[in-house]
Amino acid sequence: MNRNIKENDNNIEKDNRSYNKWNQARRLEFIDFRLSCDGKINRKDLVDFFSISVPQASLDLSKYQEMVENSEPPRANLKYDRHSKVYVRTDDFKPIFPNVCSPQSYLNDLLNYAQGDLNQSRNFFGFVPNVALATFCPPQRNINSEVLFNIVNAIRTHKAVHIAYRSLKTVNPTDHLVAPHGLAFDGLRWHVRAYCYDHHGFRDYVLSRIVHCAVPEILAPDDRFPDPVGNGFREVGTSAEDDKEWNEFIDLILKANPELPESARRVVEFDYGMEENGTVCYPCRRALLFYVLQWLRLTKADAALPPEQRLIVLDNESEVYRRLAGGN
Repeated sequence: MNRNIKENDNNIEKDNRSYNKWNQARRLEFIDFRLSCDGKINRKDLVDFFSISVPQASLDLSKYQEMVENSEPPRANLKYDRHSKVYVRTDDFKPIFPNVCSPQSYLNDLLNYAQGDLNQSRNFFGFVPNVALATFCPPQRNINSEVLFNIVNAIRTHKAVHIAYRSLKTVNPTDHLVAPHGLAFDGLRWHVRAYCYDHHGFRDYVLSRIVHCAVPEILAPDDRFPDPVGNGFREVGTSAEDDKEWNEFIDLILKANPELPESARRVVEFDYGMEENGTVCYPCRRALLFYVLQWLRLTKADAALPPEQRLIVLDNESEVYRRLAGGN
């Protein structure tokens, strides 16, 4: 009995050590972020955000300094300013968590903050600049949580499910038996990528238009149906590996619109991080090509726009549109 209690105590102690280690990792990222973005940090910042003691905050700052000194290249990153009583960023600062402190991460979090979607546990901001949004922010789409997690469960276990789907072409929801295998975001809406047994092919379903999804119960079988050209029956797979359009990638070679003045083209090339040859490659799943072309304003209809409204064009346009139409 005493041995069991001792073993349980040891397990709890191990769990606590792991939990505290994870917590400290988050606090070290917080220190790195604040130094990178605000140029300063103090113990109170750590105490207030993580609800820890002042001595623990001091230990975290010491641990951070130790990590910086042992990193490559060795550097200071921060020093204590006795006048303002804060740690300030040094001239040799280089983040030890570059992904956390990257411009992309900062701006993504700032956008989520401005939209009210940034979870407080991820909100490392001290100073927040004024942010205005010039993007269309549609109302929160009505995605049913039961539908979403039944879909995710079906993807995880490769099961088939019945869904009721609202289409723009029908008045009432229609029932479909589908085998979901992925989720996709087109910039505005989430889609479910699934094999449809009614249409005998892979399709996209707008997630917010699925009004009901049954609990997944049966493993998704292969589909067997009469061959449209009359050669008996066809049998096709329904898994992610069988979705050729999903697994096939197409390289979109982007370049500055040649109709722009040369000075403007140089700006666009710099803005998009284009190579010396004036292009940048954007790989895209063939299944999502239609959405990407719309999002980047690279459709044939967009070709009529004036150059200043269509800064980039496709360098491999004929290939991309051939692939969009189903060619190789």
